[in-house]
Parts: sequence; structure tokens; C-alpha cells
Amino acid sequence: MAGFLDEKEVLTRARVKEIFRNKEYTFLEEKVALLEVREDSLVLKASFLLEHKARMISIEEKEPIIVPFKDFKVEDWGDGVRKVADIE
Repeated sequence: MAGFLDEKEVLTRARVKEIFRNKEYTFLEEKVALLEVREDSLVLKASFLLEHKARMISIEEKEPIIVPFKDFKVEDWGDGVRKVADIE
């Protein structure tokens, strides 16, 4: 009974990048994990989980990302209701 059920799409890296870029997914979960705090930088790992045509696709960093702490905006939010000040 060929054609009775939809054939599963064969995913390639290029196709997954296209799905991601064109937002052809129905679900997206973004995660950033703090792995380590160094003297002047943060070591992060980013991952994404998306659903495309009832298939779950995981995208994860191969190597951690090192971001200098100076690249982050730091703010004082006091009691959490509103921003009090920028922290330099």
C-alpha cells in the first residue's frame, strides 16, 4: 500500500537548519546552561528542542560557549518589581 501513509522525511543538517531558520516547527524549547564561572567569563551550553511534523529534533552545542562577562548587561532589580539601577 505505497502512498497510504506519508513517507517520513529524511532529515539532513541542511534541512534541519532550514526548518529552524524558516520556523517550520510547532514547538520550540530553548535552554542555556551555566557550566562554569571563570575570572572574566561565563562558560555556557546552548540547546534547542523543536517539533517538526510530529518528530522531535534536538540541536545542541558540540563545545561550550565562552562569553566574556563584560558582554552582559547587569542590572539591580531590588525587590524584583522594577529595575533600580544599571550595575557598571
